[in-house]
Amino acid sequence: MLVAQYLSRQLAEWGVKRIYGVAGDGIFAWLDSLGKQSELQYIACKHESAAAMMASAEAKLTGKPAVCTATMGPGFVNLLNGLADAHTDRVPVIAITGQVETAKLGGGYKQYVAQEDMIRPISCYQATVTEPDAVGEVLHRAFVSATQQKDVAHLSICKNVFAEKTQATILPSLPRIPRVLGDRVEIESAADQIMQAKAPLVLLGIGARQSAALCLRFAEQLGAGIVLSLGAKGAIEESHRLVLGGLGEGGSEGVLQALDEVDLLVILGASWFPKEFIPKHLPIIQVDHAATSMHAQPKLLSVTADLLDVLPLWLARLKNRQRGEAWEQRVEGWHEQLWAENEQISKASSPDEAVKPELLLHTVGRMVAEDAIVALDTGEHTIWFNRAFRAVRQYPLFSGKWRTMGFGLPAAIAAKLAFPDRQVVCVTGDGGLQMNLAELMTAVEQQLAITLIVVNNQTLGLEELKMKQEGYGSFGVRLTNPDFCLWAKACGADSVSVRSAAELEPALQQALASNRLTLLDIHCTAPTLTERKKQIPFQAQA
Repeated sequence: MLVAQYLSRQLAEWGVKRIYGVAGDGIFAWLDSLGKQSELQYIACKHESAAAMMASAEAKLTGKPAVCTATMGPGFVNLLNGLADAHTDRVPVIAITGQVETAKLGGGYKQYVAQEDMIRPISCYQATVTEPDAVGEVLHRAFVSATQQKDVAHLSICKNVFAEKTQATILPSLPRIPRVLGDRVEIESAADQIMQAKAPLVLLGIGARQSAALCLRFAEQLGAGIVLSLGAKGAIEESHRLVLGGLGEGGSEGVLQALDEVDLLVILGASWFPKEFIPKHLPIIQVDHAATSMHAQPKLLSVTADLLDVLPLWLARLKNRQRGEAWEQRVEGWHEQLWAENEQISKASSPDEAVKPELLLHTVGRMVAEDAIVALDTGEHTIWFNRAFRAVRQYPLFSGKWRTMGFGLPAAIAAKLAFPDRQVVCVTGDGGLQMNLAELMTAVEQQLAITLIVVNNQTLGLEELKMKQEGYGSFGVRLTNPDFCLWAKACGADSVSVRSAAELEPALQQALASNRLTLLDIHCTAPTLTERKKQIPFQAQA
């Protein structure tokens, strides 16, 4: 069979459901093959960066390798931003791109660039396929590497090779990736320290989502306050009496107060570590399956293991521990403070004024489905989501460490394609949406029922805030926006403009109940975020 046919058949055999990409002459033969089969769905995007973001978002949701494609030269280069998101957030993505013909490699041919050199800093595996019989082994290595290392793997295939015959055989399965087995001495040493703690906190990250029930039992038996990173929101209901909110600029005042009194922080599945919000001399225990995620701190005891192996052992030890009722009462008081702050948000706005971003995210939290996927762009609204959105079982989908603007809409598209029966809501700033505004047509073409909420305040709000905090004038951040409702209408989507707080809830209710793509143009106030760092009551780490 031809290399192009082999790729389609092998990807389908390994469970790939869709390919995100943009057409170009470097991949014509593969596009022709994709058009003649039905096992793989091809999602024709408007920009390669968005295609890679969709693949990254799918991998974040499913944990399985997702695939994107582009042509050589500018098509490949455009992929890099979305691939960097997958790399920094440690999710498996396979990028398959076209390259110039083998006879033109390394020359001055149009659109030629040394792709392996460019992608190496943001990938775990790179290869250029110049011989058709090599494609099977190279594709296998790419999938195994991406899956095991949770990273980007890249295949550059010369244009002529796609149309040549290969002797590669279809493999029915991939090797099993084993769990990391913990060291019993590490686990028991950490348990000894936990048993001595009088005022503990537990910080949950996105890596704790799969073991959330065990994490909750551990916190309950320990009597520890629970701090949720953005990626852990929805893993445990925030109405639980031990949940104190988030950490960092998106965190709560109660967490800062708790950190001022805590004597042990246990980090479960969180590679994010805002040192400027952690007390200087606080003892820390961190559990993560990846040693590379361990924080370089002198008072940190690391346990390199899977949470599913560690937590049952700790729970057995905790049965003999006396509960600290006084500390639990302090934690419950901070929990009540969190909910009092949240309720105050809804009372602080006049019905006739423009919507405040905190009111928007608070209202969204009250109205979305309990298992909704909420795709977030990057901006002030992301921090307000962490502060004001009280999660039940929702799944936040966002650009974590790369923090690229423009992520929200592509992520929502991938989420709805991967989980068509779940409610998908996208919250994006006006600046972030304009970066990938054309992908609204991709969503329309795929007939996706997404609620797209635009925070329209005519500024890059987070950048404006940061510039002011650092003593600069807010130059270069003001936006001239199109009429987003007219844009939605031109694309064939529904839209509603919301200009006052009184209009917000009815419009949101209508959009969430719709079975069509609906854009809500929310005219918001200027940025309102306060600086949490100024409220820190302790000496933080340097």
